[in-house]
Amino acid sequence: LTCAGVTAWNALFVEAGLRPGQSVLLLGTGGVSIWGLQLAKAAGLRAIVTSSRDDKLERARALGADATINYRTQPEWQDEVLRLTGGAGVDAVLEVGGSGTLARSVRAAAMNGTVAIIGGVSGFGGDLDAIALIMGAKRLSGIFVGSRSMGEDLARFVDVNRIVPV
Repeated sequence: LTCAGVTAWNALFVEAGLRPGQSVLLLGTGGVSIWGLQLAKAAGLRAIVTSSRDDKLERARALGADATINYRTQPEWQDEVLRLTGGAGVDAVLEVGGSGTLARSVRAAAMNGTVAIIGGVSGFGGDLDAIALIMGAKRLSGIFVGSRSMGEDLARFVDVNRIVPV
């Protein structure tokens, strides 16, 4: 709870301010992304998960993912996110990829969407299309775990919703 869980909580509910019925894109199937999936589903969010492995995507579907995308077979995965959302994009992205995925995450985000930058598996830096941020009124938010009060909120949410961490 205190690291990956609080990080996902911060990204979804503090920075992005998501509410039931909204959508989130979770990159990969690491700890923060899986916590994000579990929290999203308990909160009534639509969740899309990416991975390079079909077995991990199958596991994500078993945990409640509404849609999954294999980014090896669909390298333009942001286009699939847009297709899955009827062209609207997702309300939030939990961005863990870094320079290799950030521009795609921005494209996958909806108007007024949040891209919560949590990690940089492929490194940091690279090109970013600022016009996509401006014209979409999108925002980038750096996430570094969260506060004690976020952890307490998360603990109550986990308890009430009987979430068992994966």
